[in-house]
Amino acid sequence: MLLPQTKGRRLQRVTLKADQVEMALQVDQAIALLPEQSHYLCNVLRLETGSEFIALDRRGGWWLAQLVDHGLAAKIIGKLENNSELLAPVTLGIAMPKGNHLEDVIRQTTELGVKQIMPLSSDRTVIKAGQEVGNQKRDRWQRIAEEAAELSMRTHIPEVHPPQTLETWLNVESAAKPPSLAYIAVTKPDAPHLLTCLQNTYPQKSSETQILAIAIATGCEGGWTDREEKMAIAAGFIPVSLGDRVLSAVTAPVVALSIVGAFLDTLEQ
Repeated sequence: MLLPQTKGRRLQRVTLKADQVEMALQVDQAIALLPEQSHYLCNVLRLETGSEFIALDRRGGWWLAQLVDHGLAAKIIGKLENNSELLAPVTLGIAMPKGNHLEDVIRQTTELGVKQIMPLSSDRTVIKAGQEVGNQKRDRWQRIAEEAAELSMRTHIPEVHPPQTLETWLNVESAAKPPSLAYIAVTKPDAPHLLTCLQNTYPQKSSETQILAIAIATGCEGGWTDREEKMAIAAGFIPVSLGDRVLSAVTAPVVALSIVGAFLDTLEQ
């Protein structure tokens, strides 16, 4: 079923919680709505019994749902088609910037199509490994990703992982099966541009071509140290440039995702 064309308004999108979709959704299935979901749909949006909305199942599926039981539940009435994801899954490893700037990065890179976000502690980050970030802050990061995914009509909600050290993440990525195409953004003048590397190393799309995951790491203010760059190269990461200008820790991941997204979009044309 294609996305329905509605008169006067666009259907509201609601991300279901994990315990609401423990089993794969099916047409005619009933879902008990959480109090906050029911309040938002019925009291804030003033939808009535029989009104339709879009339910996101956290697994990339979009479902046309209808309010029933005076807004306390919803009934799945159709599966929707929505191809809004990048051709390949993209993981962003970002050295955590100061303050709340990570929230801006999560919001913007979600809109650009990132699949996973890995906050990292590095030699130059203010927040170091072992410092407690707290479940409340991690929950807020995930909510920001959910809201941005809904607003940008994503079918997938990025997972924001708990912070870990750069070394730990590099070890995980180097052991991934199948391996990712992995890049680390650096400020070295002789580093090749990220777009050039993608054009030279990513296979052109065909029915027989395997879709390769992409991982890219961006540093905090001051960039990566020589030790960290050498460690990343040893783990299979390719040093790349994001252009001739020095970018802030907040701008660099957005530029990186823009380059990757634009490149992947050209493969689908």
